Order: sequence, then C-alpha cells, then structure tokens
Amino acid sequence: MHDVRSLSQQRFSARAENYVQSQLHSSGYTLERLIALLQPLSGKLALDVATGGGHVALRLAQHGARVVASDLTPAMLKAARAHLSGQRSLVSYAQVEASHLPFRAKSLDVITVRHAPHHFPDVPRFLSECARALKPDGKLGIVDQIAPELPEAARYINALERLRDPSHNWQFRLSDWHAMLHAAALEIAHSEVATVRLELYQWTRLQKNDAETVLRLRVLLHQAPQAVRAFLKPTFHDDGSGNISFDHHYGIFIARKAE
Repeated sequence: MHDVRSLSQQRFSARAENYVQSQLHSSGYTLERLIALLQPLSGKLALDVATGGGHVALRLAQHGARVVASDLTPAMLKAARAHLSGQRSLVSYAQVEASHLPFRAKSLDVITVRHAPHHFPDVPRFLSECARALKPDGKLGIVDQIAPELPEAARYINALERLRDPSHNWQFRLSDWHAMLHAAALEIAHSEVATVRLELYQWTRLQKNDAETVLRLRVLLHQAPQAVRAFLKPTFHDDGSGNISFDHHYGIFIARKAE
C-alpha cells in the first residue's frame, strides 16, 4: 500500500502542470454537476481531497465555501496554489493522505473527491474517514471512473488503465461503490453515470506515455473482448493517425451520513 502512495507521488510530481491544464479535469459536466448537487455551499467548511490542479476547490470557493484543498503530493499542492493564486477565494492548502483525514469528528460540512479514488490503496478506509469527519447533515461528493459490472471486463479495463498509469490502483464498478458507501454508513442521496468521449492520444499525453506504451494500449483496445468493446465503444480512426476514440464512464455520487 505504501508503494502505491509513493508511486502516485512520484508520477504526479512530474505531471502536476498537465493536470492543471487538463480540459478533462478543469471543466465539463462532472465538475458542474458535482457542484450543483452540493448546493447550498455558502459559509460551509469543505475539504477537497486529492485536489490535483485545484479545479473543484476553486468552484467550491466561488460558491461561498471555506475550502481546504488537500493532496498527497506536495508538487500538486504547489501547482494548485499557483493556479488559484489570482482568485479571490477562501482556500487553504494541506498535505493529506485520503485514508487518514486530520480533522475532528463531525467537523466538516462537505467533502469532495474527483478523478482520484482509483489511485487510493484503501477506498473503504477513506469512506469511513469521511463518515467520521462529516457533520450529521454533511455531504460527501464523489466523481470517479467506473468499470463494467462483468468481473472479467472490469479486470481488463483495470489492466488497460494500469498500463497507461502504473499508479492506478483499482477502478470500481457502480455496484461496488454502492456497497462501499453502504458499508461506511453513508446513505446515497444521488447516483448517476456520465459518459465522456476520449481520444487515445489525448489520454496518453496527460501521463506522458512513451511510444511503446501507446502502441501496447492501442493493441489492447484492438484486441479487447466483446464485453469491453461494448463498454468502451472504441472507434478506430481511418485517417492514418492510428488514433482511437472511446468512452470513459464516471460515477457521480452524493452521500450523507446515515441517521
């Protein structure tokens, strides 16, 4: 587990600015939907876990929340601080590990995490920490990529993701998320799946993949079993570029502490 954390720090330290500039992370339906579902935010104390480029933290602050932007990787926090430096917003910064939130019980109004839990070595522990730190009427907002329900297809997708990014730990199915939230005594107030169309070269550029890795990913997409193809819906471009477009599916969850 410590190796997973070290690898995440190593890779994201070298790619911090990519995530500040990433269109997938800085905008889009999942970001706007997450913020809308967490309203009202004015005056609330919010923790943004694995803040990355600080995009969620900024949107929370723009809606009146007092925000702690946290990340495991100091370079990401530095990049987020630089990104938000020109904004008039109530944001502070802290190096925090997701499975050990340094906040008192029942002290936070809102906790958010977007595009990150698939890197966490212990998601159930993270959810338990959220349940502990949230106030009785507090909200947990999660956005993360999800895998297909068929176990064999889920394993194939995770192998694909881990080849692109070795710090990828596990991409859960929608049913897994529901079960884990329930086990952490968190009631699901909202659950939906959003689909984003990505291109292979865009996706691999974010992680600075070398040509060999891109080729291996292309082969895996070409050779994907039917269940994986049905999930990703790959389109193999015939313009000579070798590029491939495919679907990425994201779960959007709002949970409250169970009474």
